[in-house]
Amino acid sequence: MKKIDKKILSQLMLDNQQPISEIGKKVGATRQTVAKRITQLKGSGIINSFTTRLNPEKIGLGTKAYIFLREDPKTELRRRNEVSIKRLQQVSKFYRLFGRYSAILEAWVRDDKELTNLVKKIHGLKGVQETETFIVHSTIKDKPEDPFLQALKPRN
Repeated sequence: MKKIDKKILSQLMLDNQQPISEIGKKVGATRQTVAKRITQLKGSGIINSFTTRLNPEKIGLGTKAYIFLREDPKTELRRRNEVSIKRLQQVSKFYRLFGRYSAILEAWVRDDKELTNLVKKIHGLKGVQETETFIVHSTIKDKPEDPFLQALKPRN
């Protein structure tokens, strides 16, 4: 990846609403160059999307939880569960794991009742043997962009 691309990506990670001309000034390139590079970065799949991050509590999502799953190892059962879990609107992230558990889900719900109903739905899936739920007490850091900004920094 070119140095200019890393600078542009860093600027977008910090504030993707800033004008392209402003990004150009900060990275030492013209507005046209920045616009062209952004188009190329989108086309290559490096940039997936420009999105808005909402404050969950401000819109009524008061509980964040991580749900660990232990499932039957049969591939077909797991594939069906993946399809079902991906449809659950409360689940924001779904990862497959190596180790004691086969998957971890990140879920946002309004309250404990909604979380209980969600876990019951998950328990109802064929092949789910066990779940363990962890409710987030408080968030100390929520900066998903930090590892990307670190990776985009020039190496000394």
